[in-house]
Amino acid sequence: MRFYQVMEFRSTAEEAIAGIHEYKASMGDQTTARRATVCVDRDDPGLVVQIVEFDSYEEAMANSEHEGTQEAAAEEAAKVGDITFRNLDVVEVIDV
Repeated sequence: MRFYQVMEFRSTAEEAIAGIHEYKASMGDQTTARRATVCVDRDDPGLVVQIVEFDSYEEAMANSEHEGTQEAAAEEAAKVGDITFRNLDVVEVIDV
């Protein structure tokens, strides 16, 4: 089952995008993440919502446990402060 991890934190879109590119460069093909989407709350421009897609919960947890992911997460938290995580099983995607 497809799995999304949603992260909410205070930053800018540019910093969030740069962080994803740095992570991708450092992890290469070791990450199990498939896609990352960066969003900024229109009503609260300092709030970034980042959606990372995985093939499954298990793939996401394996990725989270990877040493490179742990290091990147610690670096990101040092930059942006608290990060709220939401772990979402994708039940269905409907194109409308």
